Amino acid sequence: MTNPAVISALRELVQSGCWGNHRDFVSWLRFEYNLDSSESETLEALNQLVSDGLLEKHVSISEEFVLSSLKNAKPITRYRVSGFLQDSPIQMVRSRLETYFRLNSVREEMIVDMSIATTEAMENAVKYNDHNPIEINYSIENGDFRIEIRNGLREVQIERDIEMGKYNSSLTLMRGMMVMSKLFDDLDIDIKDSENLAVFTARKKVS
Repeated sequence: MTNPAVISALRELVQSGCWGNHRDFVSWLRFEYNLDSSESETLEALNQLVSDGLLEKHVSISEEFVLSSLKNAKPITRYRVSGFLQDSPIQMVRSRLETYFRLNSVREEMIVDMSIATTEAMENAVKYNDHNPIEINYSIENGDFRIEIRNGLREVQIERDIEMGKYNSSLTLMRGMMVMSKLFDDLDIDIKDSENLAVFTARKKVS
């Protein structure tokens, strides 16, 4: 029998907007709930939620599980994700963000653009961070989508990248900046040297 704690945690994750394959959910269970669920147990639990009607298989990616109806979504817009790539932090942000956009009736073309741009921002946050949790915060007000991503930076990484010309006093020219600058209306990356902290902010008119 599947651990009831795993079922309960999975319900919360998917209702918050998370979707992905069972390996993603294994990582999220470990990070968010400190639950060490095996791949087989997690897959069994996800299939149970499909049988219960809460989830369904992704239309084009058969390994991925998504909410069967947005009516069951309880989105969150301020949270933390793991700073380790193997914990699928990028997919967590991407899936929650896309669910949030759909609940706010944002056009699919715009969702694709914002998903690409935010994925680039998250890749940079994971690449440059100090492996502590990354803080995410976003909102839509008066048609403006705003997002903030805060991640710690290892001091040695900052010094090396300054030498390589990737940073100036307040703006970092990370990989993907060109893509993000085309997709967002405004963006900035503030490097707070005294705190070893990077704060990414961006805005886009989505409706």
